[in-house]
Amino acid sequence: MKSLPRNARIRGEPFLPSRFIFGDAVDDQGLEGCEYLMHTESPAFICRLVGNDDTDFPGRERDGLASAVLYDEAESITVYVCNLRLRLFDFNFYDEIEPNVGELQDICDEAMRTYQKLQKAYIERDAAGPPPREMQAGPTKPLPPAERQREVGRLIEQARLAVGKPMGGMQLAASVQMALRAGDQAVFTEAQLALASEPEARQSLVHCGRDAVAFPEVMRKDGSVVSFELWALPFAFSRSQGGVWWHFPRLESLEVALADALEVPEKSILWVSPTLFSVDMLNERGCQDLVQLAPVMDAGCDFAPLDPESSRATYEAASKTSEPQLVMSWIPFLVERGALPVDKARRLGRRALDVAMPLVQQAIAAEMEYGEAELFAPMPWWEALSSGMRAWNRKRLGVTAALLASRQGGLDKLEAVAEYQPEIQGFDVLLRVKGLEEAEAHAPWLVTPDVAPDRDAAWKDLADCLREAGIPLSQSVARLH
Repeated sequence: MKSLPRNARIRGEPFLPSRFIFGDAVDDQGLEGCEYLMHTESPAFICRLVGNDDTDFPGRERDGLASAVLYDEAESITVYVCNLRLRLFDFNFYDEIEPNVGELQDICDEAMRTYQKLQKAYIERDAAGPPPREMQAGPTKPLPPAERQREVGRLIEQARLAVGKPMGGMQLAASVQMALRAGDQAVFTEAQLALASEPEARQSLVHCGRDAVAFPEVMRKDGSVVSFELWALPFAFSRSQGGVWWHFPRLESLEVALADALEVPEKSILWVSPTLFSVDMLNERGCQDLVQLAPVMDAGCDFAPLDPESSRATYEAASKTSEPQLVMSWIPFLVERGALPVDKARRLGRRALDVAMPLVQQAIAAEMEYGEAELFAPMPWWEALSSGMRAWNRKRLGVTAALLASRQGGLDKLEAVAEYQPEIQGFDVLLRVKGLEEAEAHAPWLVTPDVAPDRDAAWKDLADCLREAGIPLSQSVARLH
């Protein structure tokens, strides 16, 4: 490429454009209420196009395309009408020779046939969705036992050395990122569990793990580094069937609308992940595989937390069963670091929800049947997890308690017993009438997914919720036989 002087002639060999070009235009008030048709061959002209036209003319009821060129005496303009309910008017010719009525009608007939093909192509494109992208999964291969223990020991030692030492903290952050990206989730998990008696060191380790997820950095092939922030839209929905699908390619259409609603600078990146994460998916790998999301998306691929083919087969089999369920999930999106201040996102959250909800509904419905749905405002990743889980836990327990209270004469007649259930990574809350042993209803209260799930925080949140409702709570400890 080279610059041309302003007074230079236009150079180059351009390709001829299509004979018929259709498009929109904007004015001071925004998008104009009509489309435009441009005829590029002789006689070249441009005119306006509108739909929903019911002008009567001889032959309108005929099968196939029927048309007429009429003169509107009131407006002093020539119009073309057809039985496709389309009208062309305001003809502006750019050749010295204008066509006669018959020639213009033939050109417009051909334009309308082309317009029909264009609309059909739009419908087929929308039905097909965006072109499929390559699916990539992060490494998940466990290390050999001896190597795993060495890596666990190294993390433990670096976490201890990082307490109160900024340089040690930087080294720990790099080691944690490498451990998480290596794919053996037991390394980080065992290291943080081994530091249970050393809260400062454990907190340093956990903090680095959370930062690796929330603030990913990607080194590109050219050596440049791009820093991101991970955000999410919490998304809750119901299903009458079993199974939950997780890959929704049409979520890509959310990117521009969400970036505009949140006023993300034009040249800054905002990428929406077409991979949705449910509570079970996050718990399965302790949120650790989220560190793979940014490099996979930066490479132009979609992240696959599970094997797509086997996962799809499992989902389709489960969908044939009747298993009503309520699902809490999150739609992650990456934003270039610094492009979306948190206070700005809070201020524009309602606008973002208004534009996002219909697009999310369309994207989900294209791949999976669901019932009711609720979308929450966009938030940074860990805040989205905690606030979404908190709202979902309260909603499920609140509905269950309210239904039981309506039958028993009020919330003051109830008491709750909670038992931790490892298989659901949460508490099973039994509700019963005071003085009776038999449970009348129950609801799960799940621990918020995390690289280091905090069971005590979940218990405290449950206790606070029931205290506000005036329902006594006790804990049942499972006995091993």
